Amino acid sequence: MKSLVGDKIRVKTTKERGLIEGLEGRQVQVRLETGLLTSVTESEITNYSLAARKAWRNMPNRHVGRPRGTTTTDRVSVTLRIDRRLWEAFKSAEERGVVVDRTTTINEWISEKLRELDE
Repeated sequence: MKSLVGDKIRVKTTKERGLIEGLEGRQVQVRLETGLLTSVTESEITNYSLAARKAWRNMPNRHVGRPRGTTTTDRVSVTLRIDRRLWEAFKSAEERGVVVDRTTTINEWISEKLRELDE
């Protein structure tokens, strides 16, 4: 399988992401997220779209995610709408190391509030 125009990539040396805009032999024209158009060889990029196509071709019926029964806790995934400023503050706390584990932190905070409501 070959790279295609529009594939999502990452330049290995700079870690920048982008899209393939053109292919000329072994050279690949890439539009980086910064808007810069650059030329690299195929060996200088990680092609995420190509990897996904190969995986799909090899195992089209493979289930994604963790296999059932591999978790040691009983949890559910929940989608929440959180104010942007609040989420940015939370991510900042993570970056500073104040919040180490999102799941544990959120579970503890909700548990604390629920105990307060029961008092």
